[in-house]
Amino acid sequence: MDAPVDSAEIEGIPAEEAFAILGNETRLEVLRTLWEAEGPCSFADLRRKVAPGDKGNFSYHLGKLTGHFVRKTDEGYVLRFAGEQVVRAVLAGTITSDPSIPPDTTSERCLYCGGTVEMVYDEEVISVRCTDCGGALGDGYPDGTYMHYEFPPAGLVGRGREEIIDAAHVLYDSKIAPMMKGVCPECAGRIAVSHDVCPDHETGDSGLCPECDTRYEVWSRYECENCLYSRRTVMWFAALNHPAVIAFFHRRGLDEKVPLRKLTSDNARFVRDITETAVETDPYRFRVTVPVDGDTLVVSLDENLDILSVDHGASETG
Repeated sequence: MDAPVDSAEIEGIPAEEAFAILGNETRLEVLRTLWEAEGPCSFADLRRKVAPGDKGNFSYHLGKLTGHFVRKTDEGYVLRFAGEQVVRAVLAGTITSDPSIPPDTTSERCLYCGGTVEMVYDEEVISVRCTDCGGALGDGYPDGTYMHYEFPPAGLVGRGREEIIDAAHVLYDSKIAPMMKGVCPECAGRIAVSHDVCPDHETGDSGLCPECDTRYEVWSRYECENCLYSRRTVMWFAALNHPAVIAFFHRRGLDEKVPLRKLTSDNARFVRDITETAVETDPYRFRVTVPVDGDTLVVSLDENLDILSVDHGASETG
């Protein structure tokens, strides 16, 4: 087994120094110009595009960026990965924009009850809820909530409410998928997994359990050990990545690229009645039951959400 890399081997400049370097309009414009360039830029080209009248300080500002954010090559200057990440953050609008979309109903339908769905966007968070049932979680969220997480402002541009909701589903899956494999989508750090299990789970008329105030018995939290980026998700999401589960859905009419969108009315027939339970607690062992059109698949997972077995119900054939 390979020895892990010591943190001292990957340490770069201190965070305070990095922020100080970026706190200058000329330096940010250098990064943007290199981003837009089709290849390496010479010193003269960069100065002409960024600060044609500043012959004294431009060299100083470029020198501050060179090494960590910019690389000097024989052909000229190019962005390093760190510089690209800064520009992407600006283009995503996360650090420069603060749009909001007031609450309003959409043409989407609730996957649980078929009811009316409302969407709101505020402080870089998209929130989607059913106006007719309890949704997926209460726990301090607006009644009926089944989606609530960070979504970049750039994702709003050119999309209607329904398209924004769909894009948010896709983005969520693109974030959680690598975390399920132990890799942070933000920094590539290692992921730790923990679980919240309701000890006396029983849903009421709203679809939520009065004990845990959610629809599901088991929730899993994925958290990066390095940057602390985290996602809390329904535990059974992990089971839907197994090829046997995907094939089970496909044979029953699901025709969607994986990872499939989970909490949508389009896929309600496949996910609405999935249940999960903790069959052991030390260590955790989980069972996920996936019923579709009278057939059932039972998936067993360990505490790391690695799949131990997939068993077909009595009605399953082929």
